Amino acid sequence: MSIQTSVPTAALHIDVTDEYDEDALIRLAQAGDGAAFGRLYDRYLPSIYRYTYSKTSSRSAAEDLTSETFLRAFRAIARRPRAHLNFAAWLVTIARNVVIDHHRSGWSRLAIVTDEVDPQVDDAIGPEQAALASVSEASLRNALDRLPDDQRECLLLRFFAGLSINETAVSMDRTDGAIKQLQFRATNRLRRILKDL
Repeated sequence: MSIQTSVPTAALHIDVTDEYDEDALIRLAQAGDGAAFGRLYDRYLPSIYRYTYSKTSSRSAAEDLTSETFLRAFRAIARRPRAHLNFAAWLVTIARNVVIDHHRSGWSRLAIVTDEVDPQVDDAIGPEQAALASVSEASLRNALDRLPDDQRECLLLRFFAGLSINETAVSMDRTDGAIKQLQFRATNRLRRILKDL
């Protein structure tokens, strides 16, 4: 694998035989390796798509926003120091900004809302995700819209984007403990709202 960079390749020799070594993939992508970034893309595409879809309700808009997110990430990854890069949280931050830009541009008014959310298929599904999967899309959207912004964002990041507690904390600029409390309050409030619908 050749790396196009001015840094000596001996200094960048990274063993990526374990395709799950995210740190190695990030270092290679930062050095300009498109294949390494492609592996990161494959790994995070479903989460970013679910997140953008949860913010737009349109498959075509979500696909466009997901593509734009990865394009911006690819252009910027070389400028991000690895010591400060939580890749999943960084991607969600980019996706959030892309969605904000999308809504500001007015294109969101043209999106046709006819698609249904693809449920996340996971054999080890947690109780919160199982509850969310059993609710109709319309009911869920209505209930999520009634949550305070920070609670809604927490649930979208945790259960639609699939981020961990730590990744959600980084993305929302909070502590892990604060995210756990926020998630607890949000799921309890969501449960009460859904019960009343």
